[in-house]
Amino acid sequence: MAATFRLLILLLIVVVPPFVRAARDADAVVSRIAFGSCANQSAPQPIWDAVVAFDPQVFVWLGDNVYGDNKRPFRVFGKERTVGPWKNVPRFYPSTEQELRRRYQLAKAKPGYASLRERAQVILLDTRYHRDPLLSDGTILGDPQWQWLERELHGPQSEITVIGSSIQRNGVIFVSGDVHFGEIARFDCGVQYPLYDVTSSGLTQSVDNSVPIVFQPIMRLLAVLAPTTMRVLNPNCLYKSCTTGQPNFGAIEIDWNALPPRIKLELRDVEGRSVHSVEFPISELQPSGALAMKKQEHAFQRHCTLETELPWLTQYWLALLFFGTIAVFIIAVVLLAITCLSSILTCSKKTKKE
Repeated sequence: MAATFRLLILLLIVVVPPFVRAARDADAVVSRIAFGSCANQSAPQPIWDAVVAFDPQVFVWLGDNVYGDNKRPFRVFGKERTVGPWKNVPRFYPSTEQELRRRYQLAKAKPGYASLRERAQVILLDTRYHRDPLLSDGTILGDPQWQWLERELHGPQSEITVIGSSIQRNGVIFVSGDVHFGEIARFDCGVQYPLYDVTSSGLTQSVDNSVPIVFQPIMRLLAVLAPTTMRVLNPNCLYKSCTTGQPNFGAIEIDWNALPPRIKLELRDVEGRSVHSVEFPISELQPSGALAMKKQEHAFQRHCTLETELPWLTQYWLALLFFGTIAVFIIAVVLLAITCLSSILTCSKKTKKE
């Protein structure tokens, strides 16, 4: 009898918690999503304390998730759901379509999957495997992935769709990374509502950390001077350029209880402080909401010009200034060297004559 009782207690300990977690996950509403990229496992990673403090329900990797040439073993991170595309891999994994379908069905069967898709859907694209050379007029996604993406975007409507990397769909937000700086961009004339792209990079690797500290103010000045048409500029920026070259992670927070529901897109530093954010009603990501916003906001058309459509001189004046300065410096050094050499030769000739 005692043995039977102990066995019953053991079964309760082992079996009940998963059912409790399953019920909790099924009822959960996703309202906090974090994302980031460029995490060198050999570098210090204090930023994870800020990520954990944000307490995301989903964390999305967006590139350079790990620098794979390092073979030291590491514990897998994350108490929350962790998703993301692999990068720098020679082939697609799983290697067969049958295995992929099997894993997809297993994922769909997990508690909470349906509620996640209905309220906030995350779509991650493979922008490397099918990519043609950079200077070609080819494709990045490949035909099969375009067809899959079109099916997803024409599938059951979710209130928010987060795409990591434009087929029209309401409520789409892009998140991106792998450039070692962070910014929030907006394009108003692609579809019938504003398209936001939150770039978060990197978790350890960043522009400011790649240069000596004395040059960091220069990097920030260059960010201010760089031509931009889509960068969101507002008083919520820590730096005047509304970009950050320090380690950062992205955060998406959705207030489903507000009337109307609101969404906040944010970049946070290693201390968890906001360095840039934008907040607006989710209804603005619908054609009707965008039309109402257009009537009220005079700056709506400010984000309609692509940076590639700017005049050539405007696009490249900063690069011309940079390389021009380097060229002038090199010429000055060469002239100084020639002058010094000429002076030495002249002095040498005078010495020989004497």
